[in-house]
Amino acid sequence: MADELAVGDLMFRQRKLRKKEVAARAYDAVIAGLSWESRGPVALGRFEPIDTELTLFKFRSRSPEMEAAKVAQIGSFQGFWPRVTVKDLDPSTEAEKNFATIKAWLQDLYAAAKRPLSLLVDITCIPKTYILYLIGLGFSDELVARIDCLYTPGKYDLVSSAAAAPPALTGPRSLLSEGEWHSRQIPYLEASEYIANDADLLVTLGGELGLSLPFIERFEPRRLGLICIEETSPSRNEPMLGSERMAYEELLREPNAIQTDIKLCDALGVAQYAVAFIRDSVALGTTMMAIGSKPHAIGMALAGLADVRVEVVCRTPASYCAIDVHASADPMLYEIEDRFDPLSYIGC
Repeated sequence: MADELAVGDLMFRQRKLRKKEVAARAYDAVIAGLSWESRGPVALGRFEPIDTELTLFKFRSRSPEMEAAKVAQIGSFQGFWPRVTVKDLDPSTEAEKNFATIKAWLQDLYAAAKRPLSLLVDITCIPKTYILYLIGLGFSDELVARIDCLYTPGKYDLVSSAAAAPPALTGPRSLLSEGEWHSRQIPYLEASEYIANDADLLVTLGGELGLSLPFIERFEPRRLGLICIEETSPSRNEPMLGSERMAYEELLREPNAIQTDIKLCDALGVAQYAVAFIRDSVALGTTMMAIGSKPHAIGMALAGLADVRVEVVCRTPASYCAIDVHASADPMLYEIEDRFDPLSYIGC
């Protein structure tokens, strides 16, 4: 994987997190998401203690069991981070309400600092919708000069989990989410003009191809680009549910469909590919759909901020499945900084 890329006004770097990471700069805020997943505290647990307060986003749960797991995880973070506070939010599917809350909170931090902020965000257990929103809001409204993101890869045993689940009555089986998917345009990552009938579509794919297929087909793109996770790509003949394999083959039958495989944690590779995809387009606009990994979503956000013809969308399910996910590899560090902010020249 390459480790540095200039994208528009931003400089982007990626690397593995060190065993005992020492913060190279001061942060105005540290953010993570509370979850039922075991991998949640792993990345921040590798940092040498710093005095900046850790704010844990706690989305309201739909069951007492999920709520209890999140509350228990607070203690895990408190075990290694000096100062911890919890920001209560509405359920993660209630994006508009949460966007307003997060924006007001970030504006307050900006006003107190009297300058653009430097943030450290562990994106491991924060839904992609909110990761994209933080990046779009922060740099578009010049509230931040830098966002460093942490991500701990996880192991999803989708084939075994699906086999153990009761069969769906109709349609494709949900593996990580529940209920119907809805498209959500990410504020601050919109195209300058709405392009309804003349747009290309670039999609990062994950583990629910059966549900992705009808979601993608709604867009009727001129050209369809598919980015699969290299480690689990269907093109490698990895074990898959029959319904997932059929959905993958149907996607490739779409007119002008092209596929590439990019490693799970290679956000920079996705950004490079997305920029080239736009450059080669003859359409008036490009829709980028973040369905796959969270690092891949970062790459799309960078491309969206760099080109006004791009809109970035996510899918919002009715709810998420409470599947425990353990860390499967070393955490990653992604650094996004405004190349033209004065603080970037003095190493802050």
